[in-house]
Amino acid sequence: MNQETIYAVVDLETTGTNIKEGDRIIQFGCALVQNGKIIQTISQDVNPLREVPTKIQHLTHITADQLELAPIFEDLAPTLVELLSGTVFVAHNINFDLPFLNGELERVGQKPLNLSGIDTVELAQIILPEAPSYRLQDLTQLLAIEHDNPHQADSDALVTAKLFLKLMGRLKALPLVTLERLSDLGAGLLRQTGDFFTVIANQMHNQSRPLPNNLLIRENIALRKPAAESFEIYPGTSFAADYPLNESAKKSLLKPHLKWRKAQATMMDMIHNNFEASTPEPLLIEAATGLGKTIGYLLPYSYRMTPTHKLVVATSTTLLQDQILTQARPLLEKLVGRQINAEVVKSPRHYLDLHRFELSLRLPHKNRMVRLLQMKILVWLTQTTTGDLDELNLTSYQTPFFNNVQHRGLASLQPQAPFYHDDFLRRLHKRQQQAELLVTNHAYLAEHAADHQTWGAKPYLVLDEAQNMIFNVQKTAQQAWELSHWQLWTQKGLQYTDSDQTNNSLVRLFPVKSEQARSLKLVHKNLKKLNRTVAVLQTYLTTAFVLPQPKAHETFSERYLNPDEVVQFVTACHQDFNQLNRQLLTIQDHFLTLRFWLEQHLEQYTESDLSIWQSFENDINLLLADIEAYQHFEQLFITTIPQERHALMIQMTQPKQPSQLPQFKLQWQLLSAGSQTQQILSHFEPVTLTGATLAVNGRFDYIQRELGFTADQPLITKKLRSPFRFKQQARFFIAEDGPNQKQLMPNEYQQAIAEQLLTLLIGNSHQALVLFNSNQTLERVYYALSRAGLSLDREILAQGITGSAEKITKRFMLGHDSILLATSSFIAGVDFPESALELVILVQLPFDAPNALQTRIRYAQLSAQGINPFKAEALPKATIKLRQAFGRLIRTPNDRGVFICLDARLLTTQYGHQMRRSLPTSLPQKAAPVQTIRELTDLFWLNSH
Repeated sequence: MNQETIYAVVDLETTGTNIKEGDRIIQFGCALVQNGKIIQTISQDVNPLREVPTKIQHLTHITADQLELAPIFEDLAPTLVELLSGTVFVAHNINFDLPFLNGELERVGQKPLNLSGIDTVELAQIILPEAPSYRLQDLTQLLAIEHDNPHQADSDALVTAKLFLKLMGRLKALPLVTLERLSDLGAGLLRQTGDFFTVIANQMHNQSRPLPNNLLIRENIALRKPAAESFEIYPGTSFAADYPLNESAKKSLLKPHLKWRKAQATMMDMIHNNFEASTPEPLLIEAATGLGKTIGYLLPYSYRMTPTHKLVVATSTTLLQDQILTQARPLLEKLVGRQINAEVVKSPRHYLDLHRFELSLRLPHKNRMVRLLQMKILVWLTQTTTGDLDELNLTSYQTPFFNNVQHRGLASLQPQAPFYHDDFLRRLHKRQQQAELLVTNHAYLAEHAADHQTWGAKPYLVLDEAQNMIFNVQKTAQQAWELSHWQLWTQKGLQYTDSDQTNNSLVRLFPVKSEQARSLKLVHKNLKKLNRTVAVLQTYLTTAFVLPQPKAHETFSERYLNPDEVVQFVTACHQDFNQLNRQLLTIQDHFLTLRFWLEQHLEQYTESDLSIWQSFENDINLLLADIEAYQHFEQLFITTIPQERHALMIQMTQPKQPSQLPQFKLQWQLLSAGSQTQQILSHFEPVTLTGATLAVNGRFDYIQRELGFTADQPLITKKLRSPFRFKQQARFFIAEDGPNQKQLMPNEYQQAIAEQLLTLLIGNSHQALVLFNSNQTLERVYYALSRAGLSLDREILAQGITGSAEKITKRFMLGHDSILLATSSFIAGVDFPESALELVILVQLPFDAPNALQTRIRYAQLSAQGINPFKAEALPKATIKLRQAFGRLIRTPNDRGVFICLDARLLTTQYGHQMRRSLPTSLPQKAAPVQTIRELTDLFWLNSH
């Protein structure tokens, strides 16, 4: 590859993906690129001499009649070989197009093409690190490339060529130091994609370019300079504007940015008047969808919050955090006429540790995905000012690489370290100190409510989507400890630290009789002790507590200990826990000593030596990363007096071999969040709790009890209605023929759900959210829909299968006819306005799984108190979730949408009728068979346009 290279950008349309099973090319598209320009385009239909599946015709719009008169591949092959010879083959997913084309050539007696190849998917992943999706149609939309005929080879080849040129341009704009790093890391990418970075680096090396003013170089890495701090001094009492007390003043303030909503004004006045009173009280406000609750609480607090008396807003998800900062804050600034200094607060592990990342570049990584991530991050560092790894939109951050480069917190920083002054977390912490508005999530708040260094003394607090705080408090106080994992990690660590091992031992890395050699011996010695202590605990669990036999088709059994048994366990194992803590501390201290010394002497080691160290470090890091969770578990377990609201569960996995010991997992659970929630709230001014679905049939009894508010505790409550016209904007259909889960085998039920979804979704281009109770049902239905060909026509996103919740949400927002399959975690918290979401399908009524251990324990406790667990707990929770599911649909006055429930219990049971009454009274409801629902849905859309 050089300046004069001709790049052949190719796209194939085929009858399917498997050439060995008879699939054939039906269209060949190619765009030739040279010297930064498209010099020629070629498009050719191909007669496959076989039937083209209907779904392929529908996807590509290539008809059988169109192909009937086209030449066969055998006649075209010599021309294609001549056209492509001497070029560099470029494709979007090259490992499909090039092997398929070569397979066709070999089938007709031609030699396969021996060409260098470049994959534009990998190029885009590196050069566009923050892109939420790398599908061709999403990238063309992101880069404003016209794409007239997706899934036709000529159009796809042309836009891929345009994409290739745009990526090349962006690559050339990178600083030379970044290009050289990318060139070094490129080996191992698909085909010759890595060589392309070297070609561009060599080209740009001869062009003298000054470093852009917005970048700096530190330790041979180009970093984006932080934006100049523009915090204004808070005007305080000299600030001219006062809170608008009457209706005319509010209308004047809100116009022209917001439409007047009386309920929103009521919410503002409640908050303002409450804090004007001599003794403010907690507020519980149900602010229905469309009321504008975010501005409803931000505006009155904006007249009170200061950098020394902050407002903390806690939401249920990080996506909601982003919406407050990127959408609500700019609007608030326009309304109040001043800058609002706001920052996000979340775990340090969301941020990149620059020192740890730079070290990873100096260590050898043979893993292709690690190199790809390093290249992606190098480009991202020229763009990001936050260092927030969430900007990378990755499917998962749970890898040894990210465990090594994620930030450990401010306490881990050394002032003499090269990146100390550039550290993202230090900058963020400084901005947090100057901010008057801090936005966090429920889970972080639940763990760090007492962090006055961040929040300040007695700050204001708003809990948005407050009903989700219950779950997050329970989850935070739910700590697990997997003893079997510790055994695995210690056994691996022992192999590397054993002086008798000759091949993989770390002993030869450190000078004999040095402090480092002594540290390694102590690590080995304490790993042995740790392994023995864990084995002692497992033996005790095996003999002290009888666990039930595993259920059919399960490899594990579980039980929870009553309070007396917890005391027995704590008493018997107290000494073992003390030993564990001493051993862990010793291992951690000496491991860090070894790592620090090694980092200072990297140049004296071979790649083989460093590879051994990396393998050891990955295993020890897994152990050390689990220490914090273990210590939290132990603190709760040892110090918490066993009460009815806590439970300790033991889960035992049966060994595969008779000679092996069972594997144990201990889980400490909080069954009732009320007391813990009140403890969290005590660190703040009287809280404002809000959300769109806090009441059950007009009453707040359930949410008050779950949040820990007693009957004699002061609490102001208010229910504010939605301004939406649901009669015109939405329809609610209930499937009379929805499958009955109790009457069917699991696979039969899942197939029946898939068939009904196909009836509702095929030929329906409206963006759809399908909500499940079960991950297993979601997965089975996803694959059933894919097998039926729906994924060829529409993008199907599935939580936990095609990406993390955050990633698939961002991809769904970019879609036009996408389908999102998700669990109940999607029921609340994310706005999909207007055409971003027009159909919500609820597969099952959102009850908690009754067989889940925590649910069984909780229900047993309520029953022991003479309380009906179904009426007091299961039904209110499911009713709130039903309201939340519908609430995803209509988010603005312009929204139109259809809500469908496939669970006939909503029609046939008394509690189903009660749940239906919780939905807006103006929402038209109708029960019908699924086929009729599809027809009524189409009619609704026809009349809506």
